[in-house]
Amino acid sequence: MLRHCIAAMLALLVMGLSARAADKEVKCTLVKVDQKGSVIMVTTADGKGHRYDVDAATKFIGPRGGVSDQGIKDARLVKGVALTLLVAGNNRTLHEVRLPKRDSSKGK
Repeated sequence: MLRHCIAAMLALLVMGLSARAADKEVKCTLVKVDQKGSVIMVTTADGKGHRYDVDAATKFIGPRGGVSDQGIKDARLVKGVALTLLVAGNNRTLHEVRLPKRDSSKGK
């Protein structure tokens, strides 16, 4: 019985790691944020536009590693800002949005 439990746990671990390994990092420029639809639209260096879904599990991380509690409503999400995204294996959902430094000229 113990052997079966260990085998099942290892199988779940391998499946979880392989799903995470399918994630890809995308460097892009923000075009638009649709807060109601929970969608971020960006363009990549090759000029292609992409649309990614934001869900409750998506993390918004600042340049020093702090997690934003504002999520998709973060003030740093403005048109033209450079972002790094961690896109899920389905090529549609975001796991992470890495935010730039705050613009100190705006007083925030």
